[in-house]
Amino acid sequence: MSNPPAPQRARRAAVWLTALSLATVAEAALPQPAAPPAEVSADVLRATLENGLRVVIVRNTLAPVVATSVNYLVGSDETPKGFPGTAHAEEHMMFRGSPGLTADQLADIGSVVGGDFNANTREDLTQYLFTVPAEDLDVALHIEALRMRAVLDTPAEWNEERGAIEQEVAQDLSEPSYVLFAKLRARMFAGTPYEHDALGTRPSFQKTTAQMLKSFHDTWYAPNNAILVIAGDVEPRATLTLVQQLFADIPAKKLPPKPAVHLSAVKPTSFSVDTDRPSGTLMIALRTPGPRDADFAALEVLADVLSNKRFELYGLVPQGHALSAEFALDPLPRAGLAYAVVSFNGGQDSKALEADVRSILSRVARTGVPAELVSAAKLQERSAAQFQRNSIPELAAVWSDALALYGLTSPDEDLARIEQVTVADVNRVARQYLDLDHAVTGVMQPRGSGAPVTA
Repeated sequence: MSNPPAPQRARRAAVWLTALSLATVAEAALPQPAAPPAEVSADVLRATLENGLRVVIVRNTLAPVVATSVNYLVGSDETPKGFPGTAHAEEHMMFRGSPGLTADQLADIGSVVGGDFNANTREDLTQYLFTVPAEDLDVALHIEALRMRAVLDTPAEWNEERGAIEQEVAQDLSEPSYVLFAKLRARMFAGTPYEHDALGTRPSFQKTTAQMLKSFHDTWYAPNNAILVIAGDVEPRATLTLVQQLFADIPAKKLPPKPAVHLSAVKPTSFSVDTDRPSGTLMIALRTPGPRDADFAALEVLADVLSNKRFELYGLVPQGHALSAEFALDPLPRAGLAYAVVSFNGGQDSKALEADVRSILSRVARTGVPAELVSAAKLQERSAAQFQRNSIPELAAVWSDALALYGLTSPDEDLARIEQVTVADVNRVARQYLDLDHAVTGVMQPRGSGAPVTA
């Protein structure tokens, strides 16, 4: 059956929305507090509600679409010891219903509105992302306000969702590259919350209860622990008034202290895992400062240079020594993980390839990088920043990361600090952080057994 026209969709969504929560409708009929003071610059409005909710509204009329991103400043770092997937599990359960909003109602609204509803969990951040027609912004915000207030987290719903999340774990564990990266990370950050990602494990989910998940929500999901980003074809001041009506009376909470992260010196180590894939992967990883460190912008440029196809790391590919080669920089809250990743043919000498990669990185640490590749890296960052403006969901995502992950005021600030990076800055961080005496090396080694490799 074809989709109903937009006005009809909006009316049907509005009817369902009205049925979700009589209490919320009654509250909406009462006089609403005035919108909070707002800072307006160009097409960006910023405000903070009295309950602590930070709101950023970015107007972009590229398409009649709006994207919302609710960023809760909590993730796998804050999970109870022995339960690494608690934040991830609660992310799933947020789609299983709240008081005044059942899981079926949420699914029905998504179907009628035709939006894209998604979420992700990281170390200290859980994001809920809606992209809807601009006329249905009130629907998305109403849903997020209900979910911020409370969540059902019933045992019956958790018993169902547990199976889905365990399938997600199984899917990732069946990917050899994920297993390699997980083992590398565990060695790089042993004894800290960063030794595991936010995915979780089957044994921990089997021990997790619905009450534990509800307690996690009740502890950390609060307006004073969240940043709401709205991007798209909206009128900022009217949108802020709507946010005020829906979110202002959600009470702030007294938040527990964040867990301490104590990073000890990296112990150089090497390990290998078997795969029955025809090709292998070599990873050489190094620890760097995190995204809020003054050196991080120079490290971003360095990573771009090392991944450039004109740089000699990629040169291993046309020489026939590798199938692919790149360098990546992953920001964690209080650290970074930089790594070269190179794939190679089965039967190839991985030790010789490792020696080649180490030689290249050591030479960069000693002699620096070509100035023209630093310029190319900056151009690449400028182009990426412009490209991100061509997508409303991407615009909301980069604003969310700038505010919640990088601690910046906008994505433009990230680009500005990259523009200020000099060749000398890049060479300095290369000397300081390409420390191969404190590297963790992992190899996914093809074995060609013809039988599944034991997990």
